[in-house]
Amino acid sequence: MEVLVLFLIVFLGSSLLLRIPVAFGIGLGGAVVFTVYGYSMNSFSQTGFYGLDNFSLLAIPFFLFAGAIMEYSGISKSIFNFIDSFVGRVRASTGTVAVFACALFGALTGSTQATIAAIGKIVFPEMDKRGYEPAYQAALMASAGFLGVLIPPSMTGIIYATASGISIADAWMCTLIPGILLACLFSAVNYIHRRKVEPKIAEPFVMSQYVKHIGVSTKNAFWALLMPVIIFGGIYGGIFTATEAGAISALYGLVYYLINKKRNPQNVSGTVKDMMMFTISLTGVILLIMAFANVACKAIAFSGISQELVTLITENISSPIVFLLIVNVLFIICGMFIDSNAAILLFVPLLTPIADAYGIDQVQMAGIILVNLCMGAISPPFCVNVFVTTKLKKTQYVEVVHYIWPFLGCCVVILILMMFIPGLSTWLPALLK
Repeated sequence: MEVLVLFLIVFLGSSLLLRIPVAFGIGLGGAVVFTVYGYSMNSFSQTGFYGLDNFSLLAIPFFLFAGAIMEYSGISKSIFNFIDSFVGRVRASTGTVAVFACALFGALTGSTQATIAAIGKIVFPEMDKRGYEPAYQAALMASAGFLGVLIPPSMTGIIYATASGISIADAWMCTLIPGILLACLFSAVNYIHRRKVEPKIAEPFVMSQYVKHIGVSTKNAFWALLMPVIIFGGIYGGIFTATEAGAISALYGLVYYLINKKRNPQNVSGTVKDMMMFTISLTGVILLIMAFANVACKAIAFSGISQELVTLITENISSPIVFLLIVNVLFIICGMFIDSNAAILLFVPLLTPIADAYGIDQVQMAGIILVNLCMGAISPPFCVNVFVTTKLKKTQYVEVVHYIWPFLGCCVVILILMMFIPGLSTWLPALLK
């Protein structure tokens, strides 16, 4: 237990107090543990190297590149119009469109910040026209932005699969139903907040015009919407693996970008070089975290703490539900203060054997942890998504937090349901096997 405490003191102290990047904080904590307890430093470097010797990790740069392409290809407007064609006549529709546009765009990019920035550029001016409070806009987008992590594919799911041993497909699909439910609850919160403010649509409803509008918007968004269909159709159709799907998505995205650039150059921003540089830099950050996290896990494994934790927790806590409550609290806090990928790589290997001891399905565990990490991103005091949207809307942090509580409440409701109804996480992965 002393090994884990020493590592956490060095890691959290250096990362939070000294502002050292998370990857180097993890590496420093691992190095201190290796030195203090006399573990072989040859193992330090070897563990970092072999931790990255995993074929599945090739999916990371491919999906990052595909996401960057989709971000720069100007598809956010077509996705917004596609969602708006279905629900645009509903009162408070702008907020609802923003929520589902974030979910759909996030499914293409897998990035929270990219989703907030791309969809925010479209919806913020429209919300301003309709009288949405700036702080409320920021809270809504901060909450909806993380739906891209829950709606597959996502980088976080790949990292979780690597850390836990479950398949990438299971790590992706275990959050799909919770993600959709959260999108519906966020839309309900928006409707309740705006129903007495926004007037009803004055124009009479004409079915032919409504259907025509849907047809036009679907045509414009068709090629963007086809990408996830190809990915999951190929994976579950047995045509290619999740890793190979990353390469397919990158190639598809590149072809889409080049065609769109030729046909609608005004809709395209950035060059292929820009997207490659973004992909390379972010891939480097993720893999560096993974390398040092593997070193830290090796140091902790040397101490035999995994079995100690299993014994300690199972002897003192008899209920699996209480254990899951502890997991919830742990990962909400992690989501507030440290990188989600680092939290997964550090704590999931420790908690996996404990979950097995309680008979908890690892796919259910994955869904709960991933939703918790997303919830942490909007939980005060240190809520990354809120900081991003506050900057975009130039509003005050305290004002945004005032509106964030109903969305946090929705997350709590979904987490409780996931704890008591494992099928919310496990049913879809089992169905698609």
